[in-house]
Amino acid sequence: MKHTGMKTMKVTLAAAATFLAVIPAQAMAQEDIQTQQVRQILGTMHVSGVTENDLQGESIQQMVEGLKDPYTVYFTKDELNQFSSSLENNYVGMGARIGMDESGVYISEVFPDSAAEAAGLKVDDYIVAVDGVAIDKNSIDSARDKIIGVEGTKTKITVQRGDQQVTVDLTRKSVNVPEVYSKSFSNGVGYIQITDFSSDADEDFDKQLADLKAKGLKALILDVRNNPGGLVDTAENIAKHFVKEGALIHTKDRNGVDDPVTFNGGSTIDVPVYILANENSASASEVLSGALQDYNVAKVVGVQTFGKGSVQQILQLDDGSALKVTIEEYLTPKMRKVNKVGITPDVEVDGSAAQLITALHLAGISDVQVEVSKHKVTYNGVEMTAGFPIVRENGHMYMPTRALAALVDAKITWNDANRTVDVTAADGVHAIPVEADKLLIDNGTSYVNVDVFDDYFPELTVKEQGENVTISAVKGN
Repeated sequence: MKHTGMKTMKVTLAAAATFLAVIPAQAMAQEDIQTQQVRQILGTMHVSGVTENDLQGESIQQMVEGLKDPYTVYFTKDELNQFSSSLENNYVGMGARIGMDESGVYISEVFPDSAAEAAGLKVDDYIVAVDGVAIDKNSIDSARDKIIGVEGTKTKITVQRGDQQVTVDLTRKSVNVPEVYSKSFSNGVGYIQITDFSSDADEDFDKQLADLKAKGLKALILDVRNNPGGLVDTAENIAKHFVKEGALIHTKDRNGVDDPVTFNGGSTIDVPVYILANENSASASEVLSGALQDYNVAKVVGVQTFGKGSVQQILQLDDGSALKVTIEEYLTPKMRKVNKVGITPDVEVDGSAAQLITALHLAGISDVQVEVSKHKVTYNGVEMTAGFPIVRENGHMYMPTRALAALVDAKITWNDANRTVDVTAADGVHAIPVEADKLLIDNGTSYVNVDVFDDYFPELTVKEQGENVTISAVKGN
């Protein structure tokens, strides 16, 4: 399977969706046939230009590792089956998304028509045990690994629900994890998040974009943050909602030959589009972002993307194993390099909350209100995955400086010489020093004392009601 060049096959960048057996087994010696097949594939197809002679006498592991290419991978038959399922976004389990906080592993979302829904599991249930065996409350994998299993098998899930423990019987079933989420804000601002470019994400995108248009879409925020990529066909089908025709990407193989991926039959959209992207937006996320940026139909908001600008194809071997091999590098429609470079945002903003707030402002929403509770954050009443961490220390409340600055339409920079965070607004620059009761630095992120920030920006309003906190401000006021 190929990621971009083969027009007749399902193609992918970070993964692959169809398989092609190209090496006839009878043409090779029976001894170590898979090694010979791998050698021939790499020696004739890998983008580096390595030859079969270069790989003589090496095992499969040695050949693959010697390329120093993290995207060329050998799969056993079982690993191939698992990889194929991941492309379809399928797994067998309870059908719920889980998260973790200081109290343990909890259920953050229950998928419709899932085993979890049928068993009566609820959002905010804390998973205590699986089949009577306690999980490690400090490890999501401790719960996930016990819950995932063979379809049709039964398991018992014990959860803490408020003051009581509840044990439910659950029959594992196949789950297709949603990868496209849409939300509607006021003023006709629509939001679509794509978490993975799987085989049906484009169809889900079609439906959800149509729903937003039916509600009177006036601006669109497209979120591909933390999206590792997937199928190029899917990215192409989504791009066709914004561009009528053209090149989606250009490709360059080991011989420098360009075989562009082109499309036609698309359409345009007459509303402003803003793409949220971050350092974990990779592969097909960069294909879509780079194309819409090059065609001047969207502005990218966030930080430099991952820089995964290579194309892979999967070829199945005689014993059912397979090799995912990098065969090309890709460039944007305007021939911009992506590999190890990434997509440069039009509006540079760091921090998840600050990025979303900036996009809402750009889309026409000046008044943003954030409500933070234990497991939920809403922006203007719309529940979002963009967190808004709050730190309480020595009787003071601290919030991400970038997020608060975004709310009041200010910019921040780090002044290394003075060890201050400088907040620039219409009335000048406010320097906040790294000092007790003023500013905290944690893992490179600054958290400002809300009272200190409020002294400079009285338009910011913060209200506390128990564990719930509401933060609001009007841009530039």
